[in-house]
Amino acid sequence: MDKHGEGITGYIKVFIAIFVLVNPLEGIPFFLNNTRGMSTDQKNAIAKKTSTAVLFILIFSFFLGKYVLTLFGISTGAFTLAGGIIIFLISLSMVLGKSNQSDKSIPGDNQSSGSDFAIVPLAIPLLAGPGPISSMILYGGGTTNVWQLLVIPLIAFAVSVAVYFSLKAAVPLELKLKKTGVDVLTKVTGILISAIAVEMIHTGLLQLFPILGK
Repeated sequence: MDKHGEGITGYIKVFIAIFVLVNPLEGIPFFLNNTRGMSTDQKNAIAKKTSTAVLFILIFSFFLGKYVLTLFGISTGAFTLAGGIIIFLISLSMVLGKSNQSDKSIPGDNQSSGSDFAIVPLAIPLLAGPGPISSMILYGGGTTNVWQLLVIPLIAFAVSVAVYFSLKAAVPLELKLKKTGVDVLTKVTGILISAIAVEMIHTGLLQLFPILGK
């Protein structure tokens, strides 16, 4: 981690950077679109599952990410390109109004197949995507002392808490927006996410084929 990561101000910058990249608000429309028919307890359980997954992904990337990419010979460009394609497909389903409605409201079953989206694709790659993962890998590779090894994971925890409360806040938001409002919000967000995905694909292609940028 370079000099900008030293001191309280530096760590605040790291938190802001990771928070903006994760962007919990981006996941709200997708969360609402895929939790219709579920009880509040089920929705809160999925919010907890997603935030826990985000925390695990960020910390794993910080400590072991660079070794995993090296082990499999995966470049940052390839990782970014793959993530962009996946996110684009997700955004396409949001715009077209497709969602997984099956097995979501089975009484007493909070672990039904309807909650599978909590980890994939909500936690990864929608929230903890190539951007946050790449940043955590870079922070992990640039650590210079034990203090940084302790603080950066705490920052990841703070971001995951923000994810949890953002998704939890979506429950009362759904009551105010109702079905039509959620549909509109989902489609608009889907268009925005598709634009982000295209940028990721573009970045990945430039990293893989620098000649395209000339």
